[in-house]
Amino acid sequence: MTTARTASQAALISLLLSGAGAAEPDITGAHMAFEPQAILNAVEELDAWLDIYSDLPQAKEPIREIALIEAGAEVLYGGQMTQLDSTVHGLYDAETTTIYLVRPWFADTVRDRSVLLHEMVHHRQASAQHWYCPQAMEWDAYRLQEDYLNMLDQTGGFNWGWVLLASSCAVRDHHPD
Repeated sequence: MTTARTASQAALISLLLSGAGAAEPDITGAHMAFEPQAILNAVEELDAWLDIYSDLPQAKEPIREIALIEAGAEVLYGGQMTQLDSTVHGLYDAETTTIYLVRPWFADTVRDRSVLLHEMVHHRQASAQHWYCPQAMEWDAYRLQEDYLNMLDQTGGFNWGWVLLASSCAVRDHHPD
């Protein structure tokens, strides 16, 4: 056996034993002691669901953080501070691999888990392929969220016309001189 091959096998074994790739995200903003474990359980369930019902591969790097935040909070998104209004239920920042879940959010409700699923889809999408613009990811994320809800006899009630427009890479707010 060559030295290079032995070294690469040792590195692979070390990587597997260290648990790399299986790192759990930091859970921040929890108000109750049970919330972090409930979120981690939901992440595990939703990851398994995505493995079965989507063609998106596991992301190349783990989610670093899942933050529970209040509506109206300012968060770092795309390198700048962004204030979330009350219509936003979740947000994924690909630069920091952080998912923001807007309170009220409860791991035991299907609707709230579907918001987490939507953001987990974005995490997988970010490393799975090139997107011409970030909003192009929305169509598939909403579609998978709706599929998840439908399997549990619920619906998202999404305005698909709005989702189509929101998924467009067209120039927005362009005003001629």
